[in-house]
Amino acid sequence: MMQQSGSSIYIERWINGEPDGIAASKTGKGVKMDVSRRDLLKGGAVLGAGLAVSAGLATGAAVLPGCTPSSTKPGEADSSDAVSTGGASGNPNDYYQTGIDWLGAPPEIDEADVAETFDGDIVVCGGGNAGIQAALAATEGGAKVHVLESSSEKFRKVKGRDVGHVNSQWLIDQGFGPYDEGEIVNEFMMRCAGRNNAEIIKRFVYNSGETFDHMISLVNWPDDRIKPVKRSDPNVSPIDPSSMYVPQAAGVLDGPVEYPVMQGGFKTWASTASVVGEISHVIGDESGIESNDYSRLDEIQQFSILKSQELGAEWHYEQRARRLITDDSGAVVGVYAENADGTYTRYNASKGVILCAGDFGGNVDMAWALLAEISEFAARAGKGPEDIRAESFCEGDGHKMACWVGGQIEPLPRPILNYHWTGAPWGTVPYLWLNSEGKRFMNEAAVTNAWANSLRQPLGPICTISDSKWFDVLKRGGIELGAPNAGRQEYITELKEDVDNVPVGDPNGGRCRDSVECERQPHIVYKADTIEELCGFMGFSDEAAKEAAASVERYNELCKQGHDADFDKDDKFMSPIDEPPYIGSFFENERWSGIGLVCFAGLLTDGHLQVLDGDGKKIPGLWAAGNCLGGRFGTGYVTPIAGNSVGMAITHGRVAGKVATGQEVR
Repeated sequence: MMQQSGSSIYIERWINGEPDGIAASKTGKGVKMDVSRRDLLKGGAVLGAGLAVSAGLATGAAVLPGCTPSSTKPGEADSSDAVSTGGASGNPNDYYQTGIDWLGAPPEIDEADVAETFDGDIVVCGGGNAGIQAALAATEGGAKVHVLESSSEKFRKVKGRDVGHVNSQWLIDQGFGPYDEGEIVNEFMMRCAGRNNAEIIKRFVYNSGETFDHMISLVNWPDDRIKPVKRSDPNVSPIDPSSMYVPQAAGVLDGPVEYPVMQGGFKTWASTASVVGEISHVIGDESGIESNDYSRLDEIQQFSILKSQELGAEWHYEQRARRLITDDSGAVVGVYAENADGTYTRYNASKGVILCAGDFGGNVDMAWALLAEISEFAARAGKGPEDIRAESFCEGDGHKMACWVGGQIEPLPRPILNYHWTGAPWGTVPYLWLNSEGKRFMNEAAVTNAWANSLRQPLGPICTISDSKWFDVLKRGGIELGAPNAGRQEYITELKEDVDNVPVGDPNGGRCRDSVECERQPHIVYKADTIEELCGFMGFSDEAAKEAAASVERYNELCKQGHDADFDKDDKFMSPIDEPPYIGSFFENERWSGIGLVCFAGLLTDGHLQVLDGDGKKIPGLWAAGNCLGGRFGTGYVTPIAGNSVGMAITHGRVAGKVATGQEVR
């Protein structure tokens, strides 16, 4: 109670402009920090359902959040060539959770500051996964395309490893599919509790296979024009079987697996191209355990860049898109981009602009103001905006530019990409989970709900407990984010070997690798001959230890009854914990979370990715893709198929490029 009371004071101080020593963080700029991927993911996983707004945080809540500058009166456009947002316009602070002016006014640009002008049909803002495919599709549609990329050509690189998609010929040729597309669309909707846009999900599912096949069809290796990934073998094709595989359910080790795999009422499919380098090539920590944490996707995407250039697309590097240009009707007809010397370049676009500028995870003001569930939990834990920032250093340029011309950011809950794992090498496998009081608190198989449930538990460790049958339970699971099944089969086998080698009765436990490519760091696993000893190793004492033992006993009773009468966990995961050695691992629940890799809160669009204003009307000449696009995840990152974040960026980019140039899409 004392902590919550203090945190309330903290929130009030932040809202009232007294950020309690963190004013220096309110720059709105991405500042690169020397932190690890694990540090950024500390404290939780995928964002769950939105938290109820506490009293005093918001007054005048609205159904649809407005994004127009505070100087604009409701129902009016400002003087900066912006279209009217109708009744949804007004002061942004009327719609969002804090008084932080994260939007500000658009930059004032004098034509005298314009050093150069380019004419074209389409301008693509951002040269990442979405922007590359948007540019390629638009050039294939006959458009003159300009691509604006803020980084230098030397340092341009796409992120991601897993390309989630459905029914590509590449997948089908390997025996994965064809799957029922409508079933997958519905699964996305169910996991997001209907808080996403079914049309946008349909565009991904229906078009992703063609997009993937088209992308890899352009690969012609080797090519002297391609900048290889560091440490990759230039003699190995990026689509060689040794460097691209399909993550499968671990049950495949015992024979064929039929998809979808059910877990906790949710379905998962083997429908992902995981693009990696050599199986083992990076040495991890002092333990000497090897790691694998890089992707060759950028090499594949470079062939799409080259193809777009061959078709006439012009790529402009170190060009930061800063403001959209509109005509008298409110249609978007171009972009002002800022040069390194502070001057501007004007890009005219007769057909419009596609926003692929990334998320706003690197903008601490935007993240703190817009990601209300994350910032509330962080504030209650005594944390500030810098603590929650994402691994991404994107500053929300695309979001802001759209809002300045009447666009709208999707309403709460606004999703992030964080993990809902347990901190153990088996991640989200549905063993018995206990909170710091020794109590079971959820259906452990419903991993989509795991992060939200875990974050609401008392401070202290959240433990996972199993016994000698642990691997049998693991193999029955689906392909969930953070689960072993998202990795190579070789790595799942190595995980088993590591756990088998953990000494029994050692309070220090043993180090075990998980099986996910980019998360091969070791975790501590404990083994003991008794439940009491195991619980002691993981920090239980006194009443918590007694409660933990009672929870195990109750769980075993439910297993023997053949039905989980407490939380209705799938019967196939209800394995009694009664055969030593008993095993366990834990993570510390600090009751707050960072954003993780990126935030997914994007702009409201129609089903064809055209940006909408506050009245739900299309803004002519403006589309969004990648992390500028809202309506994808609803309450948080969900994984019916692995890699759907990257898969959606690539697919929606191609869809936007086609739609903007009058091509048909499914």
